[in-house]
Amino acid sequence: MVLSGEVLPVPRHAGLSGSLESFAVRRPAVIAAALLGAVVLAGCNSEGVSSPTPNTVIGPAPKPTQLPIVPATKLKGDSKNGSSVFASAGCGSCHTLAAAKSTGTVGPNLDDLKPTYRTVTSQVTNGGHGMPSFKSTLKTQQIADVAAYVVDSTGGTAP
Repeated sequence: MVLSGEVLPVPRHAGLSGSLESFAVRRPAVIAAALLGAVVLAGCNSEGVSSPTPNTVIGPAPKPTQLPIVPATKLKGDSKNGSSVFASAGCGSCHTLAAAKSTGTVGPNLDDLKPTYRTVTSQVTNGGHGMPSFKSTLKTQQIADVAAYVVDSTGGTAP
């Protein structure tokens, strides 16, 4: 009969060094060390390596979004008049354009962007991406003029 608190001697087994008690203590430590080693080895040489999952497109690939043709796109703008429209409409408060000596940083740098005539007429007319629409503020010809000015000043593509 075993009394509470009594420690029984642990028999030694042939071929084992130490007692079963020390084996029971070492076993979790060995398992923990093995798991830690596995985690460390799994992480070796994996920095910066990725396996991207491709997107599967069923049917034809989507077409890139085209800018709408607005009324100003069909007009021929006057770059000289566009200079005064750029200044009076406050375009330089948001955009950098060397020709206008403007250094706005809210909108894109037009010198770097070199937008097309169609892009400028569409963007000024409809706004978007943080830019307000000017179709109720500027006449269609003024939008065409400012587009011509921006394209001429930046070396963008004319219509």
